[in-house]
Amino acid sequence: MKNRCSFIRVLPLVPLALLAACAQPDWVPGDTSAPPLPERVYRDAERGGEAVYRVDPQRSRVFMRTGRDGPMKSAGHDHVIASVDIEGLVLVSGDPVRSRAELRLPLQHLVVDDPAYREKFGLEPDLPEPAIEGTTRNMQDKVLESSRFPWATASVRVLSMQQDQAELEVSVTVHGASFDYRVPVDLTVAPDTLTVSGSMTVSHADFGLAAFSSVGGLLRVAEDIAVVFEIVAARGT
Repeated sequence: MKNRCSFIRVLPLVPLALLAACAQPDWVPGDTSAPPLPERVYRDAERGGEAVYRVDPQRSRVFMRTGRDGPMKSAGHDHVIASVDIEGLVLVSGDPVRSRAELRLPLQHLVVDDPAYREKFGLEPDLPEPAIEGTTRNMQDKVLESSRFPWATASVRVLSMQQDQAELEVSVTVHGASFDYRVPVDLTVAPDTLTVSGSMTVSHADFGLAAFSSVGGLLRVAEDIAVVFEIVAARGT
């Protein structure tokens, strides 16, 4: 699978080390039930003296900024979509090869164009409510088909780590398709908390998705999506 990455330095956050050789839970993309987290694997690692963290949904965010394209793009808007209820587990081992993490986020709970998040990305904060509702409906029903594919997951392993920076291999699954990315991150590991931040660029085509378009294709969502993540996890399972 081809790789793509883009690095925009953000504030410091966690080393998401994922996807070691341990067996994954019995779940396949397209299953509408929540993909299980391998709780036992992490509890066993914790009992073995390794550092295990659980993602704090209240302090963790994944932001997706979409642009516009097409001859009529001046008539459209850029959008900021946020996931505010990320769940996951992180194992930080003395052996980087054993470090891992699993994340999951419910796509049907994505927040579209919250004024505070728009302002964070330098966009005009207020859009008409009907426009936000239309964007949400088009994204959920016509692009993500979230009633059929309600979850996104990420599995990561550490490729390299040096002081407060690391390079991760992140396998993301959306809409029943998976794609691998190499992602540089800033990280901080404290006794009780770990944080990681970074950014990456994903494409609709990576997951077999078609960017939403209107007016016969004259106005459409840009193919690439900028993803910025800020993840915080607390020690203990």
